[in-house]
Amino acid sequence: MGTETTGAEAPILILTGNALEAVDITDYLMRRGLDNVISATKIELCTAFLDDRTPPPRLVFFAFSLSEPAAGDWLLTARAKGWRIILVNGESTEPELQDLPMLTRPFSTSHLDAVMILAGE
Repeated sequence: MGTETTGAEAPILILTGNALEAVDITDYLMRRGLDNVISATKIELCTAFLDDRTPPPRLVFFAFSLSEPAAGDWLLTARAKGWRIILVNGESTEPELQDLPMLTRPFSTSHLDAVMILAGE
Protein backbone atom coordinates (compact mmCIF):
# COMPACT_ATOMS: atom_id res chain seq x y z
CA MET A 1 0.00 0.00 0.00
CA GLY A 2 2.98 2.31 -0.29
CA THR A 3 3.86 4.56 2.60
CA GLU A 4 1.48 3.87 5.44
CA THR A 5 0.78 5.88 8.53
CA THR A 6 1.15 3.67 11.55
CA GLY A 7 0.72 3.76 15.30
CA ALA A 8 -0.06 7.05 16.96
CA GLU A 9 0.20 8.92 13.62
CA ALA A 10 -2.67 7.02 11.99
CA PRO A 11 -6.09 8.63 12.34
CA ILE A 12 -8.94 7.23 14.37
CA LEU A 13 -12.21 7.34 12.44
CA ILE A 14 -15.53 8.02 14.11
CA LEU A 15 -18.28 7.20 11.66
CA THR A 16 -21.73 7.99 13.02
CA GLY A 17 -24.85 9.84 11.99
CA ASN A 18 -25.02 11.32 15.48
CA ALA A 19 -22.83 14.44 15.73
CA LEU A 20 -23.08 14.54 19.55
CA GLU A 21 -21.88 10.95 19.75
CA ALA A 22 -18.90 11.87 17.56
CA VAL A 23 -18.07 14.77 19.88
CA ASP A 24 -18.33 12.54 22.98
CA ILE A 25 -16.01 9.89 21.55
CA THR A 26 -13.60 12.53 20.22
CA ASP A 27 -13.44 14.17 23.65
CA TYR A 28 -12.71 10.81 25.25
CA LEU A 29 -9.95 10.05 22.74
CA MET A 30 -8.36 13.47 23.16
CA ARG A 31 -8.30 13.01 26.94
CA ARG A 32 -6.34 9.81 26.26
CA GLY A 33 -3.85 11.77 24.15
CA LEU A 34 -5.20 10.51 20.83
CA ASP A 35 -5.81 13.70 18.89
CA ASN A 36 -5.67 12.53 15.27
CA VAL A 37 -9.41 11.94 15.01
CA ILE A 38 -11.55 12.24 11.89
CA SER A 39 -15.34 11.98 11.98
CA ALA A 40 -18.00 11.66 9.32
CA THR A 41 -21.75 11.84 9.84
CA LYS A 42 -22.87 10.53 6.43
CA ILE A 43 -21.99 7.07 5.15
CA GLU A 44 -21.72 8.48 1.64
CA LEU A 45 -18.69 10.51 2.76
CA CYS A 46 -16.90 7.45 4.11
CA THR A 47 -16.00 5.77 0.82
CA ALA A 48 -12.88 7.93 0.47
CA PHE A 49 -11.44 6.29 3.60
CA LEU A 50 -11.46 2.92 1.78
CA ASP A 51 -9.20 4.18 -1.03
CA ASP A 52 -5.99 2.14 -1.05
CA ARG A 53 -4.03 5.36 -1.60
CA THR A 54 -5.26 6.62 1.79
CA PRO A 55 -3.33 5.43 4.86
CA PRO A 56 -5.36 2.98 6.95
CA PRO A 57 -6.83 4.21 10.21
CA ARG A 58 -5.53 3.22 13.61
CA LEU A 59 -9.06 2.37 14.75
CA VAL A 60 -12.65 2.84 13.56
CA PHE A 61 -15.73 3.56 15.67
CA PHE A 62 -18.60 2.54 13.39
CA ALA A 63 -22.15 3.52 14.35
CA PHE A 64 -24.11 3.56 11.10
CA SER A 65 -27.06 1.18 10.92
CA LEU A 66 -26.12 -2.09 9.27
CA SER A 67 -29.60 -2.23 7.77
CA GLU A 68 -28.38 0.44 5.32
CA PRO A 69 -26.76 -1.46 2.42
CA ALA A 70 -24.03 1.18 1.98
CA ALA A 71 -23.10 0.94 5.67
CA GLY A 72 -22.98 -2.85 5.62
CA ASP A 73 -20.87 -2.85 2.47
CA TRP A 74 -18.48 -0.27 3.92
CA LEU A 75 -18.07 -2.23 7.13
CA LEU A 76 -17.43 -5.54 5.35
CA THR A 77 -14.84 -3.88 3.09
CA ALA A 78 -13.04 -2.31 6.06
CA ARG A 79 -13.16 -5.65 7.86
CA ALA A 80 -11.66 -7.40 4.82
CA LYS A 81 -8.79 -4.89 4.94
CA GLY A 82 -8.07 -6.04 8.49
CA TRP A 83 -8.95 -2.74 10.15
CA ARG A 84 -9.66 -2.66 13.88
CA ILE A 85 -13.31 -1.70 14.30
CA ILE A 86 -15.53 -0.99 17.29
CA LEU A 87 -19.25 -1.25 16.55
CA VAL A 88 -21.35 1.31 18.37
CA ASN A 89 -24.77 -0.16 19.12
CA GLY A 90 -23.88 -2.88 16.68
CA GLU A 91 -26.46 -5.59 16.62
CA SER A 92 -25.34 -7.85 13.84
CA THR A 93 -26.12 -11.44 13.04
CA GLU A 94 -23.37 -11.52 10.40
CA PRO A 95 -20.93 -14.25 11.48
CA GLU A 96 -17.91 -12.27 10.25
CA LEU A 97 -18.83 -9.36 12.57
CA GLN A 98 -19.58 -11.28 15.76
CA ASP A 99 -16.04 -10.96 17.12
CA LEU A 100 -15.92 -7.16 16.86
CA PRO A 101 -15.86 -5.18 20.11
CA MET A 102 -19.22 -3.46 20.67
CA LEU A 103 -20.06 -0.26 22.52
CA THR A 104 -23.66 0.11 23.63
CA ARG A 105 -25.42 3.44 24.20
CA PRO A 106 -25.58 5.09 26.61
CA PHE A 107 -21.90 4.66 27.33
CA SER A 108 -19.58 6.07 29.97
CA THR A 109 -15.82 6.49 30.26
CA SER A 110 -15.53 3.05 31.83
CA HIS A 111 -17.40 1.52 28.88
CA LEU A 112 -15.08 3.30 26.44
CA ASP A 113 -12.04 2.14 28.43
CA ALA A 114 -13.24 -1.47 28.29
CA VAL A 115 -13.96 -1.46 24.56
CA MET A 116 -10.61 0.19 23.83
CA ILE A 117 -8.87 -2.65 25.68
CA LEU A 118 -10.88 -5.17 23.63
CA ALA A 119 -9.76 -3.34 20.47
CA GLY A 120 -6.11 -3.54 21.55
CA GLU A 121 -5.66 0.09 22.56
